[in-house]
Amino acid sequence: MKQIVLLAACFLLLQVSFSQSANDFYRKAETALTAKDYTAAALAFADGIRAEGDATGIFRYRSAAAAFALAENKDSAFYYLQLMTVSPKLTRVVVKNVENGYEFNNLQKDKRWTALLTKLQKKAESNGYVQEELIYGRKDGMALTMVQIKPKVKPNGKAIIFVISGGWISFYNGIEINTFWMTDILDRGYTIFAVMHGSGPRYAIPDNITDMKRAVRYVRYHAGKFNIDPNKIGITGSSAGGHLSLMIALSDDAVNTQAADPVDRVSARVQVAAVLFPPTDLLNWGGAGLNMVNAKELVKQRGSYGAIDFKVWNEKLRIYEEVSDTAQRTKIGKESSPVYHVSSDDPPVYIIHGDADATVPLQQSKEMINKLNAAGVKNKLVIKKGGRHTPDDMLPEYREFVNWFDEHLK
Repeated sequence: MKQIVLLAACFLLLQVSFSQSANDFYRKAETALTAKDYTAAALAFADGIRAEGDATGIFRYRSAAAAFALAENKDSAFYYLQLMTVSPKLTRVVVKNVENGYEFNNLQKDKRWTALLTKLQKKAESNGYVQEELIYGRKDGMALTMVQIKPKVKPNGKAIIFVISGGWISFYNGIEINTFWMTDILDRGYTIFAVMHGSGPRYAIPDNITDMKRAVRYVRYHAGKFNIDPNKIGITGSSAGGHLSLMIALSDDAVNTQAADPVDRVSARVQVAAVLFPPTDLLNWGGAGLNMVNAKELVKQRGSYGAIDFKVWNEKLRIYEEVSDTAQRTKIGKESSPVYHVSSDDPPVYIIHGDADATVPLQQSKEMINKLNAAGVKNKLVIKKGGRHTPDDMLPEYREFVNWFDEHLK
């Protein structure tokens, strides 16, 4: 009876939905999830989906289903999962994240679960976005992976590197979260390479940069295999993913022509970048003088210290040792900040950043644009009024990224 009442309440709130935007409901849902009020989160996700209509990203349905499952409302959870089985936006990545999602543990013994998964898998296959997980490198006995996603339309011979990173943590589920606008790029014929790098806290920012350069080199080296032009590669990402995208786009392209691995003998440069709210200057955070790489306790409180937990190899002891010297840490921080790598030969850069971002100061993007302007590099900055640190607040401009790629990858 409780489940029926909750499902009915979900639909009785229809009139309220029209008075608020979909993003308002999604924010409410995320707040409720943080508070572990799963019923409130589920109902808010449902309201957001109704308000957004046909434009709703496939991951929103998964989020609603997950919240209902956590609220022990199995019927409603299956309802939203069932809606996904008829969606043209469903991909194999999304299905895999449903199959492996801990939120759905209490559904897996339900007699409906196996049949539902079969439907999801079949629909994802029929939607035609061919995906393949690739190993682009290895380190410390582990594989570095990316997911190649091919367009359903005729390929245009160009590639977009999608940096999957938040807080310099890379996770497979991040591909699902970004699917809602990846389809815009795929539908223009681009091939997407969603790249996962070695994550914090085990690996710090310099390691992430090295991984991403390796990923670009891998795509370029195998351009023939992927049927892309090696000189028409763009890059994108949000937050930490935006930072790493700019590091790849702007840093000097030192090619080791004597490298043992032929992949490392090609360029890691890209021809265009488009990013959301990127950190750009770790030495001046929010204004001149706040050196984040040496603000250890502050960064720990933010939960991001792993990203700047710099280490160097001690050959004598054969261990990695923490870099504690503040001058050395500042040097590494500068080397890891895009604003210090700008030069006149850099590719075009498009940035969107909200003026209400409480995570990455708008100052970071403004400083970046000032440096690009001074160097004569083509750029575009959109400042979203009231925009917070979420891609949802960057719409509809977020969907202009594909036009930026079209313009600069001719």
